[in-house]
Amino acid sequence: MQARLLWLVAFCVAAAHAARLLAVLPTNTRSHYAMYGRLIEALAKRQHHITVLSHFPMKNQPPNIEEISLAGTIPEITNNLTKQHNNFMPDFISNLEQIMKECVHACETVSQLPAVKALTNSTLRFDLVIVEVFGSECFLPFGTIFRAPIVGILSSVPLPWVNEQLGNPEATAYVPAYMMGYGQHMTIWERLVNTIAVIWAKVLYKYKSQIPSQAISDRLFGPGPKLDILAKNYSLVLSNSHFSINDVRPLVPALVEVGGLHLDSSQTISRELKSLLDESSNGVIYWSFGSMSRIETIPYDQLVQIFEAMSELPQTVLVKMNRRLLPGNLTVPKNLYALDWIPQYKTLCHPNVELFISHGGLLGTQEAVACGVPMLTVPLYADQALNGRAMQDRGVARTLTLKDTNKEHWRDALRDLLQNPMYKQNAIKLKEMFLDRPLPPLETGVYWIEYVLRHQGASHLRSPAIDLSYPQYLLLDIVAISIAITLLTTFILHLMFRYLCTRCIRWWPKEKLVFEKKLFKRNRSLLDCFIWIHKFKSN
Repeated sequence: MQARLLWLVAFCVAAAHAARLLAVLPTNTRSHYAMYGRLIEALAKRQHHITVLSHFPMKNQPPNIEEISLAGTIPEITNNLTKQHNNFMPDFISNLEQIMKECVHACETVSQLPAVKALTNSTLRFDLVIVEVFGSECFLPFGTIFRAPIVGILSSVPLPWVNEQLGNPEATAYVPAYMMGYGQHMTIWERLVNTIAVIWAKVLYKYKSQIPSQAISDRLFGPGPKLDILAKNYSLVLSNSHFSINDVRPLVPALVEVGGLHLDSSQTISRELKSLLDESSNGVIYWSFGSMSRIETIPYDQLVQIFEAMSELPQTVLVKMNRRLLPGNLTVPKNLYALDWIPQYKTLCHPNVELFISHGGLLGTQEAVACGVPMLTVPLYADQALNGRAMQDRGVARTLTLKDTNKEHWRDALRDLLQNPMYKQNAIKLKEMFLDRPLPPLETGVYWIEYVLRHQGASHLRSPAIDLSYPQYLLLDIVAISIAITLLTTFILHLMFRYLCTRCIRWWPKEKLVFEKKLFKRNRSLLDCFIWIHKFKSN
């Protein structure tokens, strides 16, 4: 099947009839592109012609992919997230604000590029628009321009504003909010904070992302439907999550989980790295904080404590780190081997790797789960605390915080993870559950994109909840009607009993009539009326 696609990922836009993908990547992150790039390649193999606007040009570009390079337009996002920042704002709020700020800035930069402006006046016709769903919606009007359905790609678990856009239930009683780090069994206080966090995230998204993104979109596309309206027209959203490792949650048909879509078994490792892994008879501990965090910038005192704990281990410690950037007076353990770049998935699946020390990023977590490797997570940012808690609850990981770390904490955690066979056994079980699916995640993603194409937008996947107001969705109108009916019924019964009680007075003994009339006037409650009738029957 061939189709014309437009892929737009607040990072990536794509297009195809013999198929053309246009990838616009405002936020310049390698980890996200690892997922989106895999999907682009898979769609290209299905004979869709794709035009990609990307910061990461392909090395071996297929003939049906046309690329417009954005390299150098904005710096690659490699924030030093290991530095400690002290402020009075809760971490989840400051993290959300930072993400939205970066995404809006990326949209602003990419929207000013001549190639993107030219696309708005293009005479091409696209069958599908694929957009990245994360921190900004500024490119959604491409769907309106080309009169094409929209598919969203989400690199994380479903976000609060995405749930609202799809009419997907929040279920805050047992689904922890993004960035909160709770488990699925929350205390009453955690459920309260969790619910407030979801509401606050939606408000924050509206004012920190949607409003500034609307201004960018209006300058690029001109007047048209508002972004909050267009965001409710997704035909499909593919979420990088899976119930086996993330939270069990209700899903509308338009939200499909494809967690692990980026897993690439074709990775290769250098001869030097393969030799190191093969010859490490005592096992290997692999340590990486991903592409956005630098281990060598951990505060000196904390790094000394960590290195001292690692120096006591018999295993080889393989670290993704630039050793030249370490302080000169820092003693590096003899069993530590550092490389600037390591093919992570292939390394984790090596049989000698016994433990993965990670910041808890979702992509790395999925790779470790797919390889059956226990984890020590050190959350730094975004959803990493949430992912670390999920792994800990499943018995495959332990979690430490960087700011409170010391030698004893690291020594205890490392020895427990390496010596307790429970962690490895649970990791193998979790691997089997994660990989046991009707289709591999990449094939699932391709299938549902082509499903939307086959059914001209697949409007039957859209939840009717999107068209309801808040009072209707929360059944507040039904509650109000129920209360009104109950009060009205109670009032009518009250009047009826009053009437019956008054009729009873005609047969009441005259000597008691004056007394009972005074009693009735003094207290006309239904209870007194019942007592009065009972006295009358007794007499």
